[in-house]
Amino acid sequence: MTRVTADDGTRISIATFRALNKRGLVDWDTSTSLIHGQKITVTEHGRQALVKSRPAATATTPAKAVPRTPAVQGARR
Repeated sequence: MTRVTADDGTRISIATFRALNKRGLVDWDTSTSLIHGQKITVTEHGRQALVKSRPAATATTPAKAVPRTPAVQGARR
C-alpha cells in the first residue's frame, strides 16, 4: 500500500490522501518535484477528519479455544 507522510510525521494511505485532497483538507508544495519530495500539510479540519475516521480502541477478549478431536488412528489402507 502506498503511503504519504505529512510534514508532522502523520502517515496516511494514498486513498485517504486523495479523499482529503478532494475535500481541500491537505496542502502541498508543488514548487518541488515529486522526485525530490513535496511537503504535505494536513489542515486542522483534515486532522479532525482523520481522528474521527479512526475506530476507537476497544478491549478485546481472547477467543475460546476450540477443542480438537483426536486424530483417527489406524486408518484403512
